[in-house]
Amino acid sequence: MRRSRVRVVALVVGAVLLAPGVAACGKSQRWCELDRGDVLVENWHCEQNQPGYEWEPDHDKPKSKKKPIKTKKH
Repeated sequence: MRRSRVRVVALVVGAVLLAPGVAACGKSQRWCELDRGDVLVENWHCEQNQPGYEWEPDHDKPKSKKKPIKTKKH
């Protein structure tokens, strides 16, 4: 009886930890923005190809960090 309770708890904990990762896989990695000011809007604007709206992908962020400015030693 005690072992079955431990298994149930382990399964529940595992499901809770895995659920957000599985849910994130199905999410769209893009969103619709108004070009003027990059305002986030509902997706139907981009789905209907309305002028002034465009899809923004998640991967358009800079991939490298800026290098720190080196100071000269005297």
